[in-house]
Amino acid sequence: MKIYCIKGTEGTPGYLKQSMKLPKSWGSKPLLEVLKLFVDTHNKKFPDGAIDAGGWHLERPLGSTLFPDDHVDSALSDYCDVFCVEGAVKYKGPPPGTAAALEEKEALERAKEAEEAARRTAEEDAKLAAEGKLKDQWSVRVRCVALDRGGMDVKSQYKVGDVVAVTIEPHATVGMLSNRIGLMVGAHPKHQFVYHPRDRDAVLDPLAKLKDITNEKVVLELKIKMPDTRKVVEEVSDDEGCTGAEALDPPPPITVDGEVCAQWEEQAALKNAAEELKAAGDYAGACDKLTEALALGGVSAAMCCKRAEVLLKGGRPAACVADATVALGINPDSAKAYKLRAKARRKLGDYGEAAADFGQAQKIDFDDGIIEELNYVAKRAKKIRAKQLAEQFNADLDAKEGLAEEAD
Repeated sequence: MKIYCIKGTEGTPGYLKQSMKLPKSWGSKPLLEVLKLFVDTHNKKFPDGAIDAGGWHLERPLGSTLFPDDHVDSALSDYCDVFCVEGAVKYKGPPPGTAAALEEKEALERAKEAEEAARRTAEEDAKLAAEGKLKDQWSVRVRCVALDRGGMDVKSQYKVGDVVAVTIEPHATVGMLSNRIGLMVGAHPKHQFVYHPRDRDAVLDPLAKLKDITNEKVVLELKIKMPDTRKVVEEVSDDEGCTGAEALDPPPPITVDGEVCAQWEEQAALKNAAEELKAAGDYAGACDKLTEALALGGVSAAMCCKRAEVLLKGGRPAACVADATVALGINPDSAKAYKLRAKARRKLGDYGEAAADFGQAQKIDFDDGIIEELNYVAKRAKKIRAKQLAEQFNADLDAKEGLAEEAD
């Protein structure tokens, strides 16, 4: 192929019209090679005005751009004019030398090989048909050698060692065979891996034709590998705020009589004494004083909350829950009782109940101070519930698989 490569306008400095004879072997080469060849010639003639191929591109006479990765035989014709114009042009596909370009080249080569194989196969089929030797249908047998359902509940009775036979055309592909046997074996084609017994390490290409890789007498081998449906059980980290129930006996239960305390002065003194003991860090002593005050009658939600609070501070969350519950029985709108019971339930590890109590307290009287703890117990309750569900799901799967093995 002979072409004329032109740079600039005739009569202007740096103008060059170069005739270039390209061998037939260049037909599959990219135009970038033509551009480089012209640039080399230009730079030899104009060393003071040398140019770089990376900053120029080729165009047809009417100004249509030619891409660097266009093939010579598809972009140029014999005795055509092509212009070298300043300005870089991006590749139509991946730049040469890159991994993507190599993959594209390999894909094209595979496509050509497949096309050539198809052509040869068609010729062979035509020859066999002319001789009356072409068989329209095969009976292909497939034996299961490995089966992993991944915990899926599949109704198919197909098991290791079973053989299925299907009637299929010899020119059908391995993928078509997998589609045919999918319902029989209870597995989607993407979970089927078909092997020839002569090479048990190489999975047959789904696009390969049966007549090209085997014959009717061979029993192909099948491995089924389905994705594991078992749930991932995520461990829940320890909570330093969870202390568990106390070993001490609970304090005397609170009796609510609904009457006014007749000994209010004595009761007031006991409550004051309890406050002093609480301030001094003597929570057990404060609890005793409040117990005496409660025993005098006239029990209110506030008094129940006072004892619940000292019980919580004294490391007795179970007793705190009991007193806070009594307080809510007297006044269902006590935000303090809900907050005390929520904190106690967190210490007991009852995160779901703690989150519910914190949430109810916020509805009654919003408090910025408990938002962080509310979010913590809510997230922890969700994680614990997810772990329980995952463990139960996996246990049910194991039980089903155990029953299936016993049945076999």
